[in-house]
Amino acid sequence: MQLTLTIGLILVAGAMAQPQGRIAGGEDAVPGQLPYQASLSVGGSYNCGAVIIGQRYALTALTCVCSDGKNTPWPAVLFAVTVGSVDLYSGGKQIRVEEITINPNYNTLKTGIALLRLQEDVPFSETVAAIALSKDTPPLGAQVEVSGWGRTTESEANMHRTLQIGGAEVMAPRECALAKTEEVAVENDQVLCLGHGRRQGICSGDIGGPAVYQGQLVGLGAQILGECGGLLPERFVSIAANYEWIQQQLQ
Repeated sequence: MQLTLTIGLILVAGAMAQPQGRIAGGEDAVPGQLPYQASLSVGGSYNCGAVIIGQRYALTALTCVCSDGKNTPWPAVLFAVTVGSVDLYSGGKQIRVEEITINPNYNTLKTGIALLRLQEDVPFSETVAAIALSKDTPPLGAQVEVSGWGRTTESEANMHRTLQIGGAEVMAPRECALAKTEEVAVENDQVLCLGHGRRQGICSGDIGGPAVYQGQLVGLGAQILGECGGLLPERFVSIAANYEWIQQQLQ
């Protein structure tokens, strides 16, 4: 029975460890520049970005912890976050995930959010810190900062080793709705729609990573609507839409 469970977990980890949706046109981050940025691994392999929001908590996109079409997260034992390094492959501290809680108030996986409770405290320092959450959606036209280890070119085989920082502009949610027709309509208030120039934006590996405005977390990378580096905008999970739920979980 134990062998069967172990094999099952290995197979699940293999299926999950396909990086979820790069910062194209970005710049290298330096240690301590984005102390709230974390990487999320499953079965020992990088999967998504994550964001530190407390001594024992991190956030990521729901699609980073569930299989396509499923709304139940995989076992927490499969997951770990690494904090305190801009190098994806070395440095920092890895902390296992103890529990995964999802906000049930979403209408598609692409607008869902997952709260990760960690097995031990995050070691806050000059290079590791939590970020404040925004209660409000940034105004249209606002410039926000996005970051991640995702691919930086369509042909790149691996994730980018050094954390990348890029910029994006807040657009009306309908711009994302017009860019992609969904079988299930996406609720506008759950989405932060971000646009960018050609050869810029997020891609494979950047899902779950942060969008930051005026020092506060406003979104998590959720869905790439076109090809990486194209002109279509991208969907981010709105932190404002999930703010009250997150605060309730942290109490």
